[in-house]
Amino acid sequence: MRPRWPCRRTCTRSAGDSSNLSYRLKADDGLNATSSQPFRRVRLSSSSNYLSYSLRRGGTCNNNTNWRAPATGTGNVETGTLNFGAALTATTTLTYCIRVQVGFGGNPSSPAAGVYSDTFNIFAQYPNSNAGALSPNAPVVMTVGVNNQCVFNTYPGNLAFNYTAFSATAQTSTTSFMLRCSSGLPWTISVSPNPAVLQGLRYTITPSPASGSGNGNTGQAVTLTGSMQAGQAGTCTGPTCSGTQAHTVFITY
Repeated sequence: MRPRWPCRRTCTRSAGDSSNLSYRLKADDGLNATSSQPFRRVRLSSSSNYLSYSLRRGGTCNNNTNWRAPATGTGNVETGTLNFGAALTATTTLTYCIRVQVGFGGNPSSPAAGVYSDTFNIFAQYPNSNAGALSPNAPVVMTVGVNNQCVFNTYPGNLAFNYTAFSATAQTSTTSFMLRCSSGLPWTISVSPNPAVLQGLRYTITPSPASGSGNGNTGQAVTLTGSMQAGQAGTCTGPTCSGTQAHTVFITY
């Protein structure tokens, strides 16, 4: 996830000041910072769910150095020079990028759904020196939305029946698949058509479990059991018959 934003700063000078002003542009670590890399985190409401993110200089997210606020020096900061010319104000626009990676900095592969947020401050030091004056903070509120989702980790296979007319017992067949849903997300499973008829033989397909709650990247095994009822004559007119019926498995969440 790599959203990009422009950062616009306007400076005003007095008539007797220099027409050029060097600066450093810094960003603090935000409200949810940790003491180790990648430092910054967005938080889900008032919960203990966090996603680590990095703040990059430039618009491509390819700068691997975080944009931060060192006490001295020009590492991890934006630097530049404003040229006022004859004007008393000058403006510069810089682009930065916020990068949230799955499985990075302790981020879960399937985080809880919701809107995560953080606030960090941008400020300037001018001129570009360790003794330069600091501008007031400009707060930046950023949010990351995580949507609920369920996906098939693996797909169900075929159900096969070998049924003899007027069978004294029901015939069963099973197949399984892996379901992966967002943590805590309720889900249910249904199969269509169900019940169904093939070669005049009625059967049903039952999912187990038929409902549950997502557990994230771990996934959950679901078994489909087909049952063809006993005592059916069917419509086969020869020694043997075969046929197929397509079914759709629905996940509702």
